[in-house]
Amino acid sequence: MHQTTRYRHFHRRGVWLLGMAIFLTSVTIAAIMPRGSDAPPAGSLIPATPPQTVRLGDTTLPTAANGLAPPSVIAETPVMKSSNRESWTEVTVRKRDTLSDILKRLGYDGNEISHVIQSNPEARVFRQFRPGQTLRLRTEAGRPWQELVYETDPGEAFHLIRQEGRFELTKEIRAFATRVAHVSGTIESSLFEDGQEAGLSDTLIMKLAEIFGWDIDFALDLRTGDSFSVIHEEKYWQGQKVADGTILAAEFINQGRVFRAIAYRDVNGYTSYFTPEGMSMRRPFLRTPVEFSRITSRFSTGRFHPILKKWRAHHGVDYGAPLGTPVRATSSGRILSLGWNGGYGKRIVVRHNATYSTVYAHLSRFNTSLRVGSFVDQGQTIGYVGTTGLASGPHLHYEFQVNGEHRNPLTFRFPGSTPIAREHRDDFARMAKTWSERLDLIGRGTQVAASR
Repeated sequence: MHQTTRYRHFHRRGVWLLGMAIFLTSVTIAAIMPRGSDAPPAGSLIPATPPQTVRLGDTTLPTAANGLAPPSVIAETPVMKSSNRESWTEVTVRKRDTLSDILKRLGYDGNEISHVIQSNPEARVFRQFRPGQTLRLRTEAGRPWQELVYETDPGEAFHLIRQEGRFELTKEIRAFATRVAHVSGTIESSLFEDGQEAGLSDTLIMKLAEIFGWDIDFALDLRTGDSFSVIHEEKYWQGQKVADGTILAAEFINQGRVFRAIAYRDVNGYTSYFTPEGMSMRRPFLRTPVEFSRITSRFSTGRFHPILKKWRAHHGVDYGAPLGTPVRATSSGRILSLGWNGGYGKRIVVRHNATYSTVYAHLSRFNTSLRVGSFVDQGQTIGYVGTTGLASGPHLHYEFQVNGEHRNPLTFRFPGSTPIAREHRDDFARMAKTWSERLDLIGRGTQVAASR
């Protein structure tokens, strides 16, 4: 099998790490690789197909092109030119900017655009700006602006084009070229810091922690010398990387224990992760309700309370984290209680079934979309770390209850995982073999680099 390999070395505190990038052709749909194949096909890049343009409608101007102020000198720097008369200008959205504000700042009448947005529901996307986003404006000397382009995400752009007294709105949908790349590294301080050092984006680090979060407590279990390897998709447009894609396979070696995860997409495009043997990585409960935190107080039958100054039982685990850190539900369930509760401060109780329930206390605030009776998914943000109630500093107090009795969430043995559906086992087995071989290769390369 042909493959292109790049080596990147990282030096950190006297230890050399090797980052080996393996580029394979992207893989698709249910099995993440074509049916009947034992390996991803050769090649480094899937060519992007031409963008698809969908016409969303047009709007006639009430006064055609009348009422427009003559264009003034544009202060922004043009980013490209197609002729002496036509140019493109890139504009950065400021805080509380509207499209009308932006046009007026560039010397154009912004009033006409209000009619366009009101009369065409699809055009209301131009109300959804965020500071720091960019718009592109096509202008011609001596004429009103001709086209506005708003890229809502790397794969989608809206075009508002002036056409002889009316505006035409189209949506451009891009199909990216896809590469499959590899990043690996060794833990010296934290997953977040060392993951960035190795070349993982923040998004991929968070996803990696989510995938292995049922097996590894990233607040307690990490040790210097632990290592990770990630095979993931990268999306490219016109030769430029625009986004990270799905993690296809990953390995984490924690205190000598090897954990591997293989991605599998179902017919609806939903991606789940399984061990190479086909057991789901997903467990009934996450190990921790706060990512990248530290334990400041453990479950105990007798603990000296820092505020009450007396000995009492501590029926939960405290996770220290910065004020405002997201708190996630450790399992799916319904909100049983949400509000102020004495020394707990702002507290949420989630009932998962007739047996299990969890408590989250000392929150600074709640997810505003939640109410008593709301359903929450595992991993969903339900609140934020705070200091409400009897709290000596910002932290989350987390309790785990079984049939109404408090149990230690750090030592409780949770039910096991479920296997992949029978009808997908053969496809998954072929795909898992391929990615496992790739992880073996990556692991050998990382070991060689670390030993130098």
